[in-house]
Amino acid sequence: MELHQLKYIASVARCGSVAKASEDLYVSKQAISKAIRSLEQELGFDIFNRDGKMSPTEEGTEILRHADNVLRELDEVDLYLDARRTGSTERTTISISFKSFPLDYLFFNDALEPIRLMHEFRNRTPGCTIATYKLSDTATLNALADGSIDIGFVHGEYERPGIKFVPVSMVETRVITLKGNSFCEKAPVKLADLKGVPIRSPFDFDCFTRLFISRCRECGFEPLFQEVPLNDDAINVFCNEGGVHLQPFDPAMKTAYPESEFMAFHPEDRIDLPLCLAYSESNAKPQAAKLATFIRNGVRR
Repeated sequence: MELHQLKYIASVARCGSVAKASEDLYVSKQAISKAIRSLEQELGFDIFNRDGKMSPTEEGTEILRHADNVLRELDEVDLYLDARRTGSTERTTISISFKSFPLDYLFFNDALEPIRLMHEFRNRTPGCTIATYKLSDTATLNALADGSIDIGFVHGEYERPGIKFVPVSMVETRVITLKGNSFCEKAPVKLADLKGVPIRSPFDFDCFTRLFISRCRECGFEPLFQEVPLNDDAINVFCNEGGVHLQPFDPAMKTAYPESEFMAFHPEDRIDLPLCLAYSESNAKPQAAKLATFIRNGVRR
């Protein structure tokens, strides 16, 4: 058993496929597959099921738990050595953007593992500070490209040359309106139920919005978007008049907005997309690259 094999199986488990792990690690698919097969032969059992998605077997789950512990210890060593090299006099500010409301509300807290890891890295790295910004996905990707920010969190996997996207968790989108709106009776919501229903227009035609429009067209209608100012009073008036809006959902929102109903989509109509860590592959800040690696490696642990 060798260290690179543990890195490979951890990446495959996180990404869900050899192909995505290959992109994640900059290693050929053949090399990863060969290394995993070699490790499985050594262990005497399969680590992954080969049923479309590379999901861990029962024995593989146990091996991955140990692999994660080993890789976490390597991160600990790296942080320790980095602290010894830099001391407390060298200071670096890492600029990180989050998607504007509501993702900033959901993700500016330690309940989400990537954010906990971000804060842990900052607290344990001498001289490191983190500046956070609220940007749309489009603005985040443009800022990464021109070097205005170091790391971004976006909703969905985009294709941008030179920018790496690492899925760190899944995000469910729900149909939201005020309790008492007759549309609440539709839950769970089918896409066809939204035909003719006023939907607050998104401020950014991101991955979800484009996919949602495409799915509505497959159902034979165009979504009825309406411009609504981004403030609670305007949104409440809009919902009282029968409108809805589509937002990423977290259970904590029920406590924060008790007057609202958060309706799940019918299972066959759900459009769940990953929250992705995004960063430029040419970023010149060593600490930014280390933070991206620390989050990427830690999201499964």
